[in-house]
Amino acid sequence: MLTEYAGNLSHPLEFGHVLEIVAKTIDGAARFHINLCSAKTSVNPDADIGLRFSCYFRNDVIVRNAKVNGSWGEEETQVMDNITLPNPIVSGEFFMVYILACEDCFHISINSREFCKFRYRMPLGAIRALEIRDQIQVIKQVDHRTVFPNPWPAIHASDYFKAFSNDVPILFSPGHVLVITARCFENKKGQFIIKFMDSDTKREELHFSVRFDEKVVVRNSMDRNFQFGTEERHGGFPFVFNQQFKLALAFTEREVLTAVDGYNFFSFAWRTPNAMTNLVGFKVTSINGLVVQITGVDHLQTGDPTCSAFEKYSRHDYECV
Repeated sequence: MLTEYAGNLSHPLEFGHVLEIVAKTIDGAARFHINLCSAKTSVNPDADIGLRFSCYFRNDVIVRNAKVNGSWGEEETQVMDNITLPNPIVSGEFFMVYILACEDCFHISINSREFCKFRYRMPLGAIRALEIRDQIQVIKQVDHRTVFPNPWPAIHASDYFKAFSNDVPILFSPGHVLVITARCFENKKGQFIIKFMDSDTKREELHFSVRFDEKVVVRNSMDRNFQFGTEERHGGFPFVFNQQFKLALAFTEREVLTAVDGYNFFSFAWRTPNAMTNLVGFKVTSINGLVVQITGVDHLQTGDPTCSAFEKYSRHDYECV
């Protein structure tokens, strides 16, 4: 089954930022593309693309290019001394693409090995969105971190049970709205959990458990002894199995507000003082054979610390820009 991803970054790219993408193509795939754009092309087809990383399996080549002011530039396949290296990504297997923003170019590694450079053709700070398109089966990780001046958030040990990861390079603050677009399939009696964790201790500040088997959404958090407190279960169950949903989480000083598909769902009061100041994004795990397919994560800085009317961002007819 094919999937794709499109999302607004939490912060424009800067020198010292890194994007780490882990995904897998379908068996026998012919191609896929990763775009770093000024805006999602689904919203603005004329958006500039600062880097298109294209993998063509049949030609055994990785092509880099950019589209600025509506025009594609010259394709690059050579990596050094006019040598074109074979494509190290194997169709149907997981791969990791690591894109590091340096002073005048991207440094790109594939599966933890340096592969090529790509000189900037547009201002780095104009890149605000990321897309993964074409013949992709699984997208497991879309992390955005800093390596300069300080590594943040830290790279975690491999978690083979993790369904999805989305680290961010900035501190959460009041007015930050996160919109997750996803769909659940396979075992309709399964569960998935969204975890917002403290950067230093990995303690869960918000544990958001969607349980199709019980038709309930459980919210909780861990205390400083890593013990869960009292569960919150009110609000009903707005998720439909095998149907796309949009979940908006709005961060305020005192609580997290949520909405699903345009309707307010619940609020969860922070149980730790200044809980937001050390969050690192979120992780998703799935239980009992449920598959959660995340096709978009949009980070929005609303400028409103109360996040009033945030539920509009979870409507299916609303495009987050």
